[in-house]
Amino acid sequence: MQRIRPSGSVRQNRASGAGRVREGIFKTSRPEKGIIGRVARFDPKRQEEFLRNLNPRRADLKRRLDERRLPYAVAIDNPDKEMNIGNLIRTAHSFLCGEIVLIGSAKFQGAGSHGVERFERFRHFKDRAAFGAWLPDSGYEAVAVEIHPEAERLDRFDFPPRPLFVLGSEMRGLSEELLAICPRKVMIPQFGLVPCLNVNISCSIVLYQYVTARHPGAEMMPISGRKFLIDGKSGRVAAIDRERDDPRE
Repeated sequence: MQRIRPSGSVRQNRASGAGRVREGIFKTSRPEKGIIGRVARFDPKRQEEFLRNLNPRRADLKRRLDERRLPYAVAIDNPDKEMNIGNLIRTAHSFLCGEIVLIGSAKFQGAGSHGVERFERFRHFKDRAAFGAWLPDSGYEAVAVEIHPEAERLDRFDFPPRPLFVLGSEMRGLSEELLAICPRKVMIPQFGLVPCLNVNISCSIVLYQYVTARHPGAEMMPISGRKFLIDGKSGRVAAIDRERDDPRE
């Protein structure tokens, strides 16, 4: 039987695919057949409640994180695979993303995000039309991350001051509708036999290139052994909300 704990971490049973479901800022459901961990869906009301009830340590963590965020955003359009989106959220967090924009589906697999979604800034649009209406006054310049004849190579790309990197679904890529509203396009040059990269891998490469090119003075998190310290003040190394009895500790 699955247990629901208000602030506990996800437990994974690799043999059965069962897991405990965390009620955080996302509506959660039982793991789907063949999927490890919870499936979550963005819920702004839960996010507001979570942030309102932060304990002092978490509140301080979030305040310091917000002070360091960089002036860019990442948007993902109607993803096909929830695991990739969970991993993408974790990647965006690692590179101090200003906000994460979800277009269409707001569902993702929590095992990939490792709980950091609760500390991120999210914006959700029900469809591409709503996203397109918001974009002109958003303060961002949309940059499509797509293999396209008009796309510039990433290693030669001059990033705008406030980019919004727009990524498409794994199977179909970016729609023509979204490509039309992105004034610039960038692609990762490849040299092997595969036709494209995983969406989270593509996001990771683009964000690393952007941060190191545009913000070379960004301070890297301190390390302890073979992990980054998430909280230099307390010396914590593990994930933000990991339990003591978690076997991954």
